[in-house]
Amino acid sequence: MSRWIYLVLLSPLLAIGQTASEPLGIWSYSLGAQRYAEPAMQLVGPEIGLHWRSRPFMGLRQAQLEVDALVGLQKYSSDTTGTMKNVPNIETRWRVLWPSNIWTNISYGLALHTHSNYLSLNSPSTTGHGGYERHSTQFWLPVRFSDSGENWSAFGPVKSLQMDAGVLLLGQHISKLSQVNVSNNDINNRQHTGVYIQSKLEYSTASGIYSPYIRWTWIDDSDKVNGYSSGRPGVFYEPINRRLQIGVEWKYWR
Repeated sequence: MSRWIYLVLLSPLLAIGQTASEPLGIWSYSLGAQRYAEPAMQLVGPEIGLHWRSRPFMGLRQAQLEVDALVGLQKYSSDTTGTMKNVPNIETRWRVLWPSNIWTNISYGLALHTHSNYLSLNSPSTTGHGGYERHSTQFWLPVRFSDSGENWSAFGPVKSLQMDAGVLLLGQHISKLSQVNVSNNDINNRQHTGVYIQSKLEYSTASGIYSPYIRWTWIDDSDKVNGYSSGRPGVFYEPINRRLQIGVEWKYWR
């Protein structure tokens, strides 16, 4: 955490030190789709993304800062509470990675992810149920394996390959149930167990670098907390969930 704070505080000074002819990082766009699923409901739909990758920061042992922001409109569906269309979905990922001193293909670091659904904007559902906002904030330990495309020629003219994985350190999930009924209280759950994996191939063309990717995230049941629903006490938790994201990223220098 101290390295993360040091990086944020020092970033403006590092940016000033860059020459005018040398770009600070790489911008890219993505177009894809995702499916988020819990035992009793799912959210499915397209998403677009904006991504930024810094050049290695020489003063911080070649650290690299990466930021992803994805926005989508999802279809909510549940056997018990009906369906909703065009539910806004916003996701951000912030991570800093350091190259390993032992394995040249490996880098590791710390990441912060946020994920929000705004079901309140399109409620009620087709069965008359009200929607509410859901917000997740999670800290992860990410690891990346990178390799030259020469070793993956079976997939065509590949420039490079990236394999990412992460282990959840701690997550907080907030369900704003009070937006459905004023007698409900908002629920704050902690998430302790989760993993993600992602694979990406880079293909270099005259118009830029195209990178098809697939990402899978799994998070286990959260802790259980006491709360109120419709004036009645109960025990609430965020159930096990899985998320699948696929798409293509387009990268160019700026």
